Amino acid sequence: MTGGAKAAEEVVRKFDTAVMEAGDFDLAMEYAHPDLTVRQNPNLPYRGTYVGRQGLDELLEDVTHWFEFLAPVKMEFRGVVETLVIGRFETRARVRATGEEVDFLVVEMATVRDGKVADVEPFYYDQRPLLDAARAEREAAAK
Repeated sequence: MTGGAKAAEEVVRKFDTAVMEAGDFDLAMEYAHPDLTVRQNPNLPYRGTYVGRQGLDELLEDVTHWFEFLAPVKMEFRGVVETLVIGRFETRARVRATGEEVDFLVVEMATVRDGKVADVEPFYYDQRPLLDAARAEREAAAK
């Protein structure tokens, strides 16, 4: 791994640790651009793209609407190049709408620009529980 890739890995680690372990979004934004974007898959029941500090609040609101996390998140990071870091996040979670307990695994690609996190794209390994929850919520609302 090059020095640039290692530096990128470290800034993404600090950003994600502030978000996931400390729950401190102000601290997280010290490692991110003010116009940080987090882009969720448009087929999942999220708002799509989250922007900046307010976007982090909205993302937390949306994720915790669907999931209750049951254990600390195991985090791994791999700096690929000075502009790309792959993160892997794993824990147990309960899907709120269905009560199902699942292995929650997300892999994200984080783009680093000028030494700060600029863009994050998360990929859910198993989307079925989230899609089932959205379907159950729609069906309950229709009754």
